[in-house]
Amino acid sequence: MREQGNSSLRRGNASTAQAKEAVKLYTYGIEMALGRPGWEPAGLVREEAGLLFANRAQAYMAASMWPEGAADAETSVELKKVGNGKAWWRRGRCLVEMGRWQEAGDWVREGLEIEGNEGELASLHKEIVKHLEPMEAGS
Repeated sequence: MREQGNSSLRRGNASTAQAKEAVKLYTYGIEMALGRPGWEPAGLVREEAGLLFANRAQAYMAASMWPEGAADAETSVELKKVGNGKAWWRRGRCLVEMGRWQEAGDWVREGLEIEGNEGELASLHKEIVKHLEPMEAGS
């Protein structure tokens, strides 16, 4: 399901319909991952589900569904905190798109503490700081 979802998003600039199709495919994948038998290693389930939530967040973003994307990216980070820079970035970007700049700044700062100076995350942090500086100067 993950590969089929990825394929839906890779077709150039994904249309809203393609993004929603990808969401559906990732949702099936998440349901399958979370429905694995209890005897399978929990770490495997967490890893697989974490990737699927991160990918579904990307699909939600392609459809401009920012709250859903933020929620899935956060779930992905909860499942896999370290080595998940894309999910940290995706939630930060969703928060920015919703105008929640301060929350985005806090989130991205925490992500940088965990991920180190990850490129896209550091770039997003600079964008957020630049946006917030005039607001903080006026306080």
